[in-house]
Amino acid sequence: MKRLFLTTFAACSVLFAEANANETAPVMVEKPLWELGFGAGAFISQPQYPSSSETQTRGLGLPYIIYRGDVLRIGDGQAARAVTAENEFYEVSLSFDAAFDADSEGNKLRQGMPDLDFIFEVGPQVMFKLQNFTFRDKSRSELQLSLQARAAFSTDFSRIDHRGYVFEPMLRYRHYGLFRPEFEGTLSIRPVWATRDLHAYIYDVAPQFVSNERSVYRSEAGYFGTGINFTGTWHLNEKARIFTGIQTTFHNGAVNRDSPLYEEDFTVGFALGFIWSFLESKQTVMRP
Repeated sequence: MKRLFLTTFAACSVLFAEANANETAPVMVEKPLWELGFGAGAFISQPQYPSSSETQTRGLGLPYIIYRGDVLRIGDGQAARAVTAENEFYEVSLSFDAAFDADSEGNKLRQGMPDLDFIFEVGPQVMFKLQNFTFRDKSRSELQLSLQARAAFSTDFSRIDHRGYVFEPMLRYRHYGLFRPEFEGTLSIRPVWATRDLHAYIYDVAPQFVSNERSVYRSEAGYFGTGINFTGTWHLNEKARIFTGIQTTFHNGAVNRDSPLYEEDFTVGFALGFIWSFLESKQTVMRP
């Protein structure tokens, strides 16, 4: 069903744009080596933790940085990564990911338990550039498969704790100029497996936290869930853009559905933000 959803999205965009050719190499565009600016975004609604029925609103404003170096790449539609090998068919790099914290006192199932800290992840990824498309309306798109394995850590900014490992393959379709030249749409499918330590951080119930609503529970390693995410970016001009995102997660078949902290098989989150770039380098590089 999830693969059918991605295939349908890609097929609809192809039919809309009346594709007339496929390319084996990505379209290279001249871009500034670096850009500086300001960005702000908010999760208007986000599950407090994976499978939670309770939501939270979180916002963040930060300096906006893009760097398109030969090795270090920051932003430009992807998280920071360090590229160690690359050609027109694949890329080997170091990938990063992160998740917000959650206050246990604000969650009925976790009341009396420790808070969930910020989580960040780092590890290698191999990205396969499966196909690139061009269309009669001059839009273009790309289909990529990334195999990602990352170590997970939690932090309250006074200490850092290792929380196991994550394996997360991702199939991503990105269309530049979808429906309108100014609009960029991205759809991704991300099934996740994790070691016991990460599952335990979220779903374990130790004896000291047993209550009338919670029994002792020890998590297992295995399947976590599958995210299907859509992000739309509207380029207002060369310097400013707004973006919105829908993040859905299917936890059907998750290994720890029996945890007393597990609630929903399906969750959804919504995000909105903007980016304003006010300074860029005169030096340029060729990038997809």
